[in-house]
Amino acid sequence: MLEADYSPWNLFEESCQKYFNNVMVIYNDKEYTYGQISEKAIDFSQCIKNWDFKIGGVYLPNSVEFITCMLALNKNKKAFVSLSYQFKGSALIELINYTDIELLITDKKGYDAIKDRIDETNIRVIMLLQESGEFESLEYSDKTKREIRDINENTFGICFTSGSTSTPKAIVLSNYAIVGNALSVAEHLGFTSDDKTIIPRSLAQASPISGDVLMAISRGGTIIILNNVFHPAIFLKAIEQHKATNFYIVRTMLLQVLEYPKLNDFDLSSIKRILIGGMINPLTIYQKTAEKFPWVKIYNAYGTSEASARVSFGEHEDVITLPCVIGKPMRGCGIKVYKDDGSEADIGEIGEVYIQSDFMMDCYYKNEQVTRESLSDKGFRTRDIGYKDEQGRFYVLSRNDDMIMQGGSRAYPIDIEEVLLKHEAVKECAVIGVDDEMLGQRIVALVCLKPESDAKTKDLFKWCMNELEDRKVPKEIYIIESIPRNVIGKISKKDVKDLYEQITSKKER
Repeated sequence: MLEADYSPWNLFEESCQKYFNNVMVIYNDKEYTYGQISEKAIDFSQCIKNWDFKIGGVYLPNSVEFITCMLALNKNKKAFVSLSYQFKGSALIELINYTDIELLITDKKGYDAIKDRIDETNIRVIMLLQESGEFESLEYSDKTKREIRDINENTFGICFTSGSTSTPKAIVLSNYAIVGNALSVAEHLGFTSDDKTIIPRSLAQASPISGDVLMAISRGGTIIILNNVFHPAIFLKAIEQHKATNFYIVRTMLLQVLEYPKLNDFDLSSIKRILIGGMINPLTIYQKTAEKFPWVKIYNAYGTSEASARVSFGEHEDVITLPCVIGKPMRGCGIKVYKDDGSEADIGEIGEVYIQSDFMMDCYYKNEQVTRESLSDKGFRTRDIGYKDEQGRFYVLSRNDDMIMQGGSRAYPIDIEEVLLKHEAVKECAVIGVDDEMLGQRIVALVCLKPESDAKTKDLFKWCMNELEDRKVPKEIYIIESIPRNVIGKISKKDVKDLYEQITSKKER
C-alpha cells in the first residue's frame, strides 16, 4: 500500500485480500474471520451511506461492532469519534456536543443515557444496535446543521486524551497518522499473522486503535476483545484459551494480574510480549513482571495520543535494569530534550521532552490556541521531564507539573513511589506535591496496603527515612482504600490531589 493510500479501510481491505480466512476478531468466545468482518463492515457502510453527515460517533462497549462501525465510517470517508463507554451524564453530552457528532452509533444502554438530552447536541441520526445485531435508525431532522471545522476527507477521526491531569482534549488524527503509527509498531515488534493481541482495556483511545487493532490488522493477526470491566481471572483465562501472544497493559491491571493468587494455575506460555505503559512506572513493576513471566519480552511503551500514539519502546534488557527508561524512538519518530532557556540539552542533562513524529495530530479540535501552545518547530511539547544517555536512550522522570520543589530541591514522584513499593506491605501508592507556605511545596504520599497487611503510617515513615534522602522523605503519608483513576485505568493526579484535600479537610473539622 502506498503512503498516499493510507487509511484504516484500505489497510483492512489489503489484509482481507491476503488473509481472508484468518481469524481477525475473537469476542465472547466467537471467532470472526477477516472475510466475515469485511461483510459486516460493508453492510453497515451501506446502511449509513445515504445520510448527510461528516462526523460519526461510536458510543459502544468493547465489541465486534465497535471495530466494524469504525471501519465502515472510514470507508465512507466520515470522521470517526471514539467515545468511551465509561463517560456518563453531563460529561458525555458535553463531549458529544463539543465534537459536533451528527450520527451516533450506540446500543440501548447508550441510547437511554442520552435520549432526554439529544436536543442539546448536533445529533441528527442515531443508529441503534439491537440484540439481534441489526441496526435501527432514529432520525432527528429538525436540527440546523453546524459548520464543521478541522475535518476533511483525509481525517480519520477524533480521539480524546486520557485526561490524567486535566479535562480530556479532542485530538484530530489523519488517516496517514493512525495507519503509519500502526505499521511502525508492527515493524518494531515483529508482529506476524500468527500473533494474537489481547485487549483488556477500552478500545476508545488512539492507543488501542493504532497500537493494537490496526497494528494487528496490518499483519493479518488476531484481536482478542474483552469486555470493558477488567478482572484478572477472565483476562488470564482468555490468554490460556485463545493462546494470546501479545498485550499492552496499564499498571493497575498489571498489578491485579501479578498479585492474583491463582496466577500460576493458568497456562500462559503463549505470551511473547508484554507492553507496559500509560504512566511512569517504577522499576520494580518491570522486574516483578519479568519474574512472573521469565520467557517473555517486556517493553515500556512510551507515547502520547497526540502522536497516534506510540513513540518509543524501552527494550526488555533495559526496562528491568534502568529506572524510567523509554528507549529509542521507533521509525517515523524522534525525541529531543530542551532546557528552560530553549537550548537542546546535552547528554545527561535534564530538560523537557519534545516529540517529533510523522504521525502527529493535525490539531486539537476547535482549539487553535492550545494547538499552537503544544506544537512548534521543536515538535510536540509533552510536558514530561527527562534526559538522554550516551547510548541514545531516553528517560522520562516525571510530568512537568508533577515535579515537586520542596525547600528549593527537586523531587520526582517516581523516585519516592519506587521506594514505597519495595515495602512488603505496600500494594500501590501515589506521591504528589502540595502547596506549603514555608517549603514552597511539601511531599505527600497516599498509600494502598496489601489486604493482609496491618502496617501503620509510622512504619512507612520509618521505611522512607531509612531508604530515601532526607529531602525526598514525605512530610505526610496517608493510608487509603484505593488510588483514584481515570476511565482507562491511569492514575489521575488531579483526583489524587482532590482526595488529599478531602482527607485533610475532614481532619481539620
